Amino acid sequence: MIRLKRQRWIPAVEACGVVLFAALLLLLAGRVVSALRSPLAWAMLAAAAPIGYLLSDFASGVAHWFCDTFFEEDTPLVGRLVIASFREHHRAPEAMTGHGFLELNGNNCLALVPLLGAAAGLGGPAPGSGASIFAHATLLFFTLGVFATNQFHRWAHDREAPRFAQWLQRHGLILRPGHHASHHAPPHTAAYCVTTGWMNRLLEPIGFFPACARALIALGFPRSRR
Repeated sequence: MIRLKRQRWIPAVEACGVVLFAALLLLLAGRVVSALRSPLAWAMLAAAAPIGYLLSDFASGVAHWFCDTFFEEDTPLVGRLVIASFREHHRAPEAMTGHGFLELNGNNCLALVPLLGAAAGLGGPAPGSGASIFAHATLLFFTLGVFATNQFHRWAHDREAPRFAQWLQRHGLILRPGHHASHHAPPHTAAYCVTTGWMNRLLEPIGFFPACARALIALGFPRSRR
């Protein structure tokens, strides 16, 4: 199994990201739970769950596409911390099944910390406000979906995923191995969304990612040499 040599400072950064993420996530979850005091609040929670989950799938596709399409493994800072893991994944798709918790989830936690930090600074849901409860609950489910994305992705590559994960895959609730396999067929430009894969069915027919690539290249973003 091919493995990249990780810089010694990366696990420490990832560990800090995980700790901050966990603290901020618990704060957000506590605020949402404390606001569930009426049928309206529960209705907003129920509506927010699938929307937040869909948004996490969309975000996984955007991040996956961007890191596959722009910059290089030797780009300062982001190269080793972010880009390298995406390029490794194309060279050795099953390598991620051997990653530990920090290596698998650290980057996603780091990416979520600024968003959760901003939400923490804004305070909890406004009492009695359905819109405020909905917004906070959507953020909560979005965050949970993004955090779980790499685990779902890993299970799509595992030769024998846990039985409950296989059940979720069969029912289309998380990324299916067969659906994700299309991304690993050259030229690796399909099926970028890897939380559930649902959004691929919407984004690919309209050419969303190619259009975004053309726009960013026109703005001067350096396209990858891969």
